[in-house]
Amino acid sequence: MATRINLVDKSKQITAAEFANKRKDYSYVSFDNLYSNTSLYYGTKVHQKGHIKDLDMEHKYLLIALDGNDESKTIKLKYNLSNFERGKVSLQENDPIKFYGRVLTTDNYINDKGRTVQRPVISADFIQSKI
Repeated sequence: MATRINLVDKSKQITAAEFANKRKDYSYVSFDNLYSNTSLYYGTKVHQKGHIKDLDMEHKYLLIALDGNDESKTIKLKYNLSNFERGKVSLQENDPIKFYGRVLTTDNYINDKGRTVQRPVISADFIQSKI
C-alpha cells in the first residue's frame, strides 16, 4: 500500500518562476560525492533529482533515491509545506521529484543487510514534484 500525501496550504509557497533567479545559487552534487564527503558540503546549497522512496508526514521528511532511482543511494529530505512549488501537490512513493536545499548532517539507519549506514540529510528550500 503506497503512502500518499496531499498538500493544500499554498499561502507561503512560491512558483518555479519566482524561484528561478535563486536557482543559480545551487550546485549539482552527485550522490557519490555527497555520500563520501558529506561534512565538506555542510551548509552548501545543492540541487538534485530523484524518486520518493518513503514519506513521513509526522516528522516531515522524504527519503529520496537519487541516481536513476537507485535505492542504495538515498538521502533524507526535510521539508515544510512552504517548500513545495505552488499548486496542487500530491505525492506518493516512486514519484519523481526535484529539490533545492542545504546539506545539514548525516543520519544513521540500519539497511536491509543489518548494517549501520549513514545517509546525507538535506533541508529543502524548494521542491518540484511535477518534473
